Amino acid sequence: MATNWQIGDHMQNRWQIYDIKPGGMGIVYIVYDHKNHDAYAAKTFQDEIFARGPVIADRFTQEAVAWVNLDIHQNVTQARFVETIQGKPYLFLEYVSGGDLSGWIGTPRLTEDLPQVLRFAIHFCDGMIHALSKSITAHRDVKPQNCLITEDGTLKVTDFGLARVTATQEGKGGRGGTYEYMPPEQWDNFQQAGERADIYSFGAMMYEMLMGCPPFGRRPKLSVAELERRHKQESSPTFKSHLSTLNPILQACLQKDPACRFASFEEVRKHLVVIYEGLTGVPAPQAVVGKELDGIGWNNKGTNISRLERPEEAIACYDRALEINPHYAVAWSNKGVMLTNLERLEEALTCYDRSLEINPRDAAAWSNKGVVLRKSGQMDEAIACYDRALEINPLYAEAWCNKGVVLHELGQIEEEFACYDRSLDINPRYAEAWGNKAVIVRALGRPEDELSCYDRSLELNPRDAAVWSNKGDALYTLGRTEEALACYDRAVQFNSPYARAWSNKAVVLVALGRTEEALACYDHSLEIDPHHAEVWSNKGSTLGELDRLEESLVCYEQALKIDPRYAEAWSNKGNTLRELGKLDESIVCCDYAISLNPCLAEAWTNKGTALDALGQHEEAVECYDQAIRLDDRDEVAWSNKGAALDRLGRHEEAIGCVDRALSLNPCYKGAWSNKGIALGRLGRHEEAILCHVKALEIDPHDVAAWANKGNTLGRLGQTEEAIDCYDRALLLNPRFEGAWFNKGIALGNSGRFCEALECFQEAQRLGHPQAAQYIARCRQKLGGSLP
Repeated sequence: MATNWQIGDHMQNRWQIYDIKPGGMGIVYIVYDHKNHDAYAAKTFQDEIFARGPVIADRFTQEAVAWVNLDIHQNVTQARFVETIQGKPYLFLEYVSGGDLSGWIGTPRLTEDLPQVLRFAIHFCDGMIHALSKSITAHRDVKPQNCLITEDGTLKVTDFGLARVTATQEGKGGRGGTYEYMPPEQWDNFQQAGERADIYSFGAMMYEMLMGCPPFGRRPKLSVAELERRHKQESSPTFKSHLSTLNPILQACLQKDPACRFASFEEVRKHLVVIYEGLTGVPAPQAVVGKELDGIGWNNKGTNISRLERPEEAIACYDRALEINPHYAVAWSNKGVMLTNLERLEEALTCYDRSLEINPRDAAAWSNKGVVLRKSGQMDEAIACYDRALEINPLYAEAWCNKGVVLHELGQIEEEFACYDRSLDINPRYAEAWGNKAVIVRALGRPEDELSCYDRSLELNPRDAAVWSNKGDALYTLGRTEEALACYDRAVQFNSPYARAWSNKAVVLVALGRTEEALACYDHSLEIDPHHAEVWSNKGSTLGELDRLEESLVCYEQALKIDPRYAEAWSNKGNTLRELGKLDESIVCCDYAISLNPCLAEAWTNKGTALDALGQHEEAVECYDQAIRLDDRDEVAWSNKGAALDRLGRHEEAIGCVDRALSLNPCYKGAWSNKGIALGRLGRHEEAILCHVKALEIDPHDVAAWANKGNTLGRLGQTEEAIDCYDRALLLNPRFEGAWFNKGIALGNSGRFCEALECFQEAQRLGHPQAAQYIARCRQKLGGSLP
């Protein structure tokens, strides 16, 4: 019966899994049905629950079928059908994307909004009235987690009858439910708990909505035994001040004797309606019932499908809702959200305006209109919309968060920070606000706090690819590359066509030396967005590290085709041209990069390297000095300046520059090689050998370092060891003409003129300018015809 589904899997080639929500005994798979084009929450129990015996699966199916038979009601989570998959029963429910009531508990949007509490309470009563009229005898597990909230603020009761499936055999009739909400009789006889037991649990839940905690406490602070004692013996708490009008309802719900409680949810609802209408001056919510989906049903279906990133299908649902009711303001607003996500901004604006014509006090529509105006660059108008939304509903967390985004773009950091904090004061479980706050914390230079914000956001919404990617950026900045890589992997797992996450993953892989994998990631990114100049340039740099210079050049040219003023790409192109021996073209590219960005230290360094290769060492030193003035931690500029000074005969100065490079990066093999060469020129050959050895410890495949070590050993008279070094160099690069030539000299010094002749001939074939002269000398030695 065991299954091991993962996100992205297809159950029976039909239901694609978008998210997995495990619980204590159950597990819910959020799926998209490719046959019916609908979203579902497929609920089942954990494998170990079914393993207790076959009776559990039978009970699950029986209770699930009873739930399916409840038909459609706006305050009941609709159970669509039961399906057995690989021997395990699954109950397919409508997907309600707004989370459950527990996410509202203890937040000002509930504790400071009595009308909202009453609306949810009335919704709950309507759901239970419907369920109890359809053969359900009792729920038996009323709690905030079993009350789902739609995006438009409708409460739906869920999990009918499932508590009975796993009721434990404690006391007569068994024990089941959730201890914080169980009435006295349910502790002793679960099977006889009826509607009045649910009314008690409802009273406990309503108290928690207002006060932030259940009336008799909760675990783990209290033991199960202490909770049982309190529910059976302690008096019910009462409300004070503005909540005192609810005391009669609360006390009637929480009576220890079931006979003293309200007799039905109809009776509870009547009392709630009186208080609601007296408080607000408007009619209480009316229950809407219908066999077929009405406008509200199509609207909710559209919202749920939108969460699975299927905007076109969501828009079709909203259109159906608007066909049924053209004056349905919420559907116009929700359609606008989808059009905004598709960047169809003019159409979205029309939808929001239509929504606000119908209901000018719809805070969500004002806030959503602000999003479109921000995307259109109309920042002042956007803020005006957010302020209008907050005037209508000061506890609207989304509007505070959206206003913060606009303030960020206006550079008003302190005001932005205050908006995110206000949003999170209202709703501490608002994942997007935590993610946005993290970005501001980064700007304030608080990396650990930034990571804490990302973690909080991902705890609430673990599928947010952008937050995973941003967390990866933060970890990479802190030097935690492996952790950063794991974050980018999660980002592309949840959003495969996420170009930025693929390119950032590539950057980390390059830092880890996994260049081939990095190239594959750059290719993924460019398949998704082929017009990103920076990614083309970064791919070019990676190809350059692999000595695939012609391919590297193509990438830089592609980057410059997209953005001809991309200074870094011009500089990188210049560096590649230098490595290809096209020194004059290299300098032209570097000069153009400097004209675009005179403060680009890398371009000055690359120009200096090209000038040095042309023998213009003084001009090269001037370029390196300019690079160092711009960035005195540029290890490449310090090392290359040292090499140029060495060629000018200024060996001590050269060593000082290279030492500065090594103080910045002790693992910079090029600097160790340059220091070894300078020490060799000063006759300090033993020290030079140590430098070349250090370079080879860092990179045993560095051809030049093997050749340099060979040259130094040759000067020390260690000819055979020198020849071994040249052989290592030629094993790595058989076309290294300098190694062939120097090996020939070492062999000649050993009197092995035949082997030396072969080396000089290979050096000549590869283009070494002095090889012909040494070939003649070898032939003289071998033939004896010349002095």
